[in-house]
Amino acid sequence: MVQAVEDTTHPLNRTEHGYAAVDGAAGTMVQPYMIRLNAPVAEALVRRSMRSLVTHHPRLRGVVSPGLHFCRLRILPDDELVDQLFNVAYRVEAHIDAQDSAALEAYQTQMLNEVMPLERGLSVHMRFIPHASQPVVFLCLHHLFGDGRTCMQLVGDLLKLLNGQAIEMQPVETPSMIGAVAPAHWWQWPRHIWRSRQHKVNEARRQADLHIQQLPMRATTHFSVNAMRQHRVSVGSAELRQAARKLGVSLNTFMVSAVAQSFLDMAPDDPQAAAVIRISVDLRRHYPESRHFGPLWGNHVGAFLVTEDDPRKSLPERVRSVGAHVKEGLDRFARREMFWTYLLEEAMPLMGRTLLGHVVHQLKRQNKLPKISCHCTSLGDVSHINPPGATIKAIEFQPIVTSVALLMVMVELDGVFYLPTSWQRSDNTVEEIDACLARLDLTFERLVREAGGDRGLHTARCVAPQVVKELNVDIRVSLSD
Repeated sequence: MVQAVEDTTHPLNRTEHGYAAVDGAAGTMVQPYMIRLNAPVAEALVRRSMRSLVTHHPRLRGVVSPGLHFCRLRILPDDELVDQLFNVAYRVEAHIDAQDSAALEAYQTQMLNEVMPLERGLSVHMRFIPHASQPVVFLCLHHLFGDGRTCMQLVGDLLKLLNGQAIEMQPVETPSMIGAVAPAHWWQWPRHIWRSRQHKVNEARRQADLHIQQLPMRATTHFSVNAMRQHRVSVGSAELRQAARKLGVSLNTFMVSAVAQSFLDMAPDDPQAAAVIRISVDLRRHYPESRHFGPLWGNHVGAFLVTEDDPRKSLPERVRSVGAHVKEGLDRFARREMFWTYLLEEAMPLMGRTLLGHVVHQLKRQNKLPKISCHCTSLGDVSHINPPGATIKAIEFQPIVTSVALLMVMVELDGVFYLPTSWQRSDNTVEEIDACLARLDLTFERLVREAGGDRGLHTARCVAPQVVKELNVDIRVSLSD
């Protein structure tokens, strides 16, 4: 006899509908995070802690439930079925050497290409690589069920559990993203829609006359497999932060400025060269306080573009220019002047999963995807994931996410700045990506030196530079610094 289960379905927001549609075309949209621990830990404790995450975070038990017209999020009850799914999602990989960085990078690349059945579950894959002194764990969450902040909460809770601390049960919150961008009163909508639309028109008009720099792309009619490189920036985060402070900006603004400068250096004699940088914004802070939302598990990310031109700008001019663009972009969200784009995207569920997937396929086949080179998302300083008084701590952190274009994740832990990078393997060779990262390291070193903060520079990873004439950046950064 089948036991009746309470129906616990919830709406998907517009981003989550998009991930459901693109999942088949571009491969599974996943976020494998690698965490190296400072001390040995029993496998039984790791398994118990991982299983506890599934209990305390109901979205990990979520599946995409097709309806007559719309897909919905169904939360599975925490029962024997979830135990069975967990036994598949969790694995011990004792054959991998936890001290072999190349083997870990190869395994993380493999996880980046693993398929997760959205309509069955679980939405997370978990791995444990034991070691006598520094074991490694992997958490890989499907992007439909959560964004970078969601993953950071998962990592933090896992470390609490490994240290014998309790974690809280998380609610299932699925508000529409329109609440984070819409003005407070209905009569304000026409004015804010007009202003938001004007920002888009002005942006397109300006970019029309610019030569957006881009890595040489190999046009293909289908998406390829995903590739990644783990990377440590050649300059320590203390030196980077010191240079940023001397220039009067946040570390994130400094990093964006350095990245933009390295791209513009590829066309030093072209006055129309430009780097287009996409900055991601955590929309959680913009939901009305009266709604009393909690941690908002899921996808709650907006974005705006920073367009940097003129390769001849000096370092202070570049930093001031990027800082002004960033401030203006953030202020638009605060003023509710990003309404037009998100109002249109709220209609995506009406298109349905099939039509959305068709649009993605056609854009790829016709080579009409947005002209970008790099989504670069910043998680900031993640040292807070180590709970106070912890004996088991994270000492290395390499997060990455699937992308249809070059993507960099900016993150620091205990004085080390990591820049793991992913891309579509058909677009660029490994050698081209290595050369890009090497040039970027040289740019960081040069800008820190010019800012007067060159003490303690680390040695850059030795990669022979290549000449790349076209380099565009579309950097996805969460300004959490």
